[in-house]
Parts: sequence; structure tokens; C-alpha cells
Amino acid sequence: MAEQDEKPIRVVDRRMFTPEGELRPDFEPEEPHEAPRAAPAADASAAPAAPTPAGPEAPAQGEEGEAPEPRTAFGSLVGWIATNAYSALGLLPDPAAAAHKDLRAARQMIDWLAVLEQKTRGNLSFEESDFLSRALYELRLAFVEVSRRSPK
Repeated sequence: MAEQDEKPIRVVDRRMFTPEGELRPDFEPEEPHEAPRAAPAADASAAPAAPTPAGPEAPAQGEEGEAPEPRTAFGSLVGWIATNAYSALGLLPDPAAAAHKDLRAARQMIDWLAVLEQKTRGNLSFEESDFLSRALYELRLAFVEVSRRSPK
């Protein structure tokens, strides 16, 4: 095998937080690739970091090196819970009202996803398992960041 044929490996850091736990200044939430089917009047720019998967048979679209979200009912469930958790953390703008934070509700939804991860361990496809673990990781980091900023 010739070494000239090999392409260099490119690593891109897409994490939301710095090693010190601060929100990255250049962080931008990922935009969904399709408009939500259930709420056509919703603002498409208000996307969570873990976008809701669209249809069960839709092909996964993503940037190079990015793991695609599963297009299954399970992926939709995880995305729905994650979106509600981001909303409860006040990270999604609500066009009808001022942004509100409900840390107890967000914590409960994160706990639900953790239980779902534990109870489905070994019964999910790689894509579903990866999507759930990434959503949980990002939600936990966002919860810590919002908790730090909130007055006690």
C-alpha cells in the first residue's frame, strides 16, 4: 500500500464547553436538516443541540465525520425528550412567551433519558445508542452550565 494514497485525518472539536466548563464563544447549535413535521409554524432557527429525527425512512444527512441521528421511533422519542429538556433549561427561545427555566423539570427529563439508556442497553442499534448517549452528555453539560448561572 502506498503512503501517497492515504488521506490525512481531520479532527474537529464540536464540544459545547471548554475543558474549564465554560461555554465555547464560537459554539453554535446544530441546525436541523428538515423542518419539523408536527409543528409547521415553529421557528426553524430554534433548534436544540440534539435535533429531533424526522421520518423513519429518511436518510441521515450530516457533515463529514458527524454521526447521523437514527431515523426511528426511538430516535424521535429521544429527540422529543431532549428538546423539552433544552426548553426547560431556557436554551430554546419560546416565541409565545419570555424564556423561562424549570431546572427540576429539566433534571427529571435528563433522568428519564438516563433510565432509558440503562434499560435499553444492548437492545439498540449503534446509531440509536450513540444518539442517546450524545444527547445525554450534552444535556448534562448544559444543565451544569445553566445551574451555575442561575441565582440560588
